[in-house]
Amino acid sequence: MKKEIKVVILILFIAAVVYVLKFSQLSYYFFTETGRQEFYAGLQAYLDGLGFWAPFMFVLIYALSLLFFVPASIFTSIGALLFGQWFGLALNLLGAYLGGAVSFYIARYLMRDMAAKMLQKGHFKALDDKAAEHGFSVIMYLRLMFVPFTYLNFAVGLSKIKFRDFFWGTVIGVIPGLVVITFLVSALKELAVKYAVHKDIMKSLTADIWRADVVLPVLLFIFSFFIPTIIKHFKNRFNVTPEIEKEAGEEEK
Repeated sequence: MKKEIKVVILILFIAAVVYVLKFSQLSYYFFTETGRQEFYAGLQAYLDGLGFWAPFMFVLIYALSLLFFVPASIFTSIGALLFGQWFGLALNLLGAYLGGAVSFYIARYLMRDMAAKMLQKGHFKALDDKAAEHGFSVIMYLRLMFVPFTYLNFAVGLSKIKFRDFFWGTVIGVIPGLVVITFLVSALKELAVKYAVHKDIMKSLTADIWRADVVLPVLLFIFSFFIPTIIKHFKNRFNVTPEIEKEAGEEEK
């Protein structure tokens, strides 16, 4: 693709993102509590009218939202509310994978050439080279650390990391976070509906609080805070910081 065409497409893309985030009705829907409630009700009615095609459209909308830096947690929660735990989880994963892949390629083909000039000196070059060499481990680590999903998609596209490493690191790395959000939101919705009509709330709550679909996401959420410690324990297997610093020093000499 010619440089001039890339620049034009990039400008149009940035303009579209700014418009959506700052000036369109979507900014109200995505970034205000009242707007999210209205958006959820409207999306639910729209998808109900699609019948068989509803799951496919949801995955597409989820993926497109990531291109405009909408927090992944918003549509992950919506997926849980609309489609339940397991089916919602499957659709959330597909939406995240598709949106992540498209975001990666947008950054790789529209912005990589410009970013490469900044990454060819000193510490940045060493970091870029080593990140590419250990791409899968780097991506999985960052996903498990809950680095903002949408920003990481574009940032990795600017690096030398191969799409294969990005994709598989994402496939594995986002599962814990999506499981926690999807299962917990789905369970809370079910309990909210149940308690709206249940008379003996305390007795039912005592039983429901130990349900697997409630306990599992809570335990996973707690476990997620220990992931950095676990990774640090095994850091010698994929920690490249000393090598990066050494090579960066050599580049700067």
